[in-house]
Amino acid sequence: MEYTFGSALLLNIPLVLAEYKCCILLTFALTKKTLQGKRVCFMFIPYSLLIIIPASLFFVQSIFENVIFVIIVSYLETAGWTIALKVSGRETWERSLVTGTMAVFLYGVLDELGGFFLQNNFNLKIPRELLLYMVSTMAAILVFGIIVSGIILKIRLYEVYNSFLFSGKGTRFWKAVIILLPALKILSVEAVNEHLILNNSNPMISLLFLLLVIGGMNYAFRCDRQSKQLQEQQASLEQQKLYIQNLESVQRDVRAFRHDFKNRMAGIRIQADDGDLNAVQNFIAEVTGDFERKVGEKIFQISQLGNIRITELKGLVAVKASEMQQRAIPFRLEAAAPVTYVNMPAGDLCRAAGILLDNAMEETEKILQSVGEITEDQKEYRVTALFCAEESGVSIVICNPVKEPVPISKIWEDGYSTKGSGRGIGLASLRRIVEMYDNISSRTYQEDGLFIQELNIRTGVSKL
Repeated sequence: MEYTFGSALLLNIPLVLAEYKCCILLTFALTKKTLQGKRVCFMFIPYSLLIIIPASLFFVQSIFENVIFVIIVSYLETAGWTIALKVSGRETWERSLVTGTMAVFLYGVLDELGGFFLQNNFNLKIPRELLLYMVSTMAAILVFGIIVSGIILKIRLYEVYNSFLFSGKGTRFWKAVIILLPALKILSVEAVNEHLILNNSNPMISLLFLLLVIGGMNYAFRCDRQSKQLQEQQASLEQQKLYIQNLESVQRDVRAFRHDFKNRMAGIRIQADDGDLNAVQNFIAEVTGDFERKVGEKIFQISQLGNIRITELKGLVAVKASEMQQRAIPFRLEAAAPVTYVNMPAGDLCRAAGILLDNAMEETEKILQSVGEITEDQKEYRVTALFCAEESGVSIVICNPVKEPVPISKIWEDGYSTKGSGRGIGLASLRRIVEMYDNISSRTYQEDGLFIQELNIRTGVSKL
């Protein structure tokens, strides 16, 4: 049986299909994110053409023995899967490239591990052996893909991988290393074997390389995560200091009011002795109003803040409340029932709540600047934060005023913002946090001139 370009092209289609399915499994295991079904199915067409055409040509020309052409095909696979991730996963090009490279690297290792099943070289010119080779290869790829994906999910590598993936400049070196992994793997096997075709490659080399890379990356990712946790703990301490300062501020206001009240009582006493009932009533109304404005609202906020008993979250809300006070943004906090437990890590919880509060704060401040001075009764020009704790879970609702309709379908996209260019990162980050957990859902809508965002965290469902 002599191979032509057309026959090689047709025979490569099922092999590339198995590779595509394996990359989907590995990407889900790495990111814990499900790709959009229709888009990922559609992207198989350009993905397969990008790989099958040059691979079939190289095979017919018998130039696969040259390691350079193997590396070329590997990076064509990387390019194809990167594009597929960009289209079906709605991620940035950088994150799509890193995850695409990692998935293709893992697939390449699994393909090599298929050598455990291929005990003898196959004569691909004999139809029966060709069929057996293709079935064995596809089965090995999918079986190992399922096993490795299961292991990654079991050890929860996606937690540290996602943290690493969304990190900034500090992880650029490791991201560059990941992009080089397919070439490094191929060259390491080539250094031990004479050729990289069929059963000539040694699967043990790929297995050892895989274990070495997973161990090294796991260590690097966890070190990065521990560094972030230390930063979050330091930030939490700073937040607690601000919380204490707010309590001290209330105490000073109460003392000042007490001193002022005693002086004013001396004046009203004479009027009371003269039987001036109207003056007494006006005095009581004035004092009550002054107390509510100067102290009462702060005491209410402090009491509500006291119901938030998750230290990191309490510190965050205290900081945001203090910041809004400094920027003259009216803020209302309500937490009627104690919030003692939320079924998600405190770091991600604070990131999500912080994004919602920051966005509401910025939008409200922009409206206040256009409206000018407001009165006490204009409650629509304020930020409201509701923390509702129930047996089923915790709901966080953040409301802020808006002047114009907001395109709900676009606000979750990277880079989109109603505040101008270079913004729009927060809600995209919030979307990724929500997608990481099976027990978290979000809802965004507009009602009566308010922009409302809900974050619902269920207690009964754990993260997988």
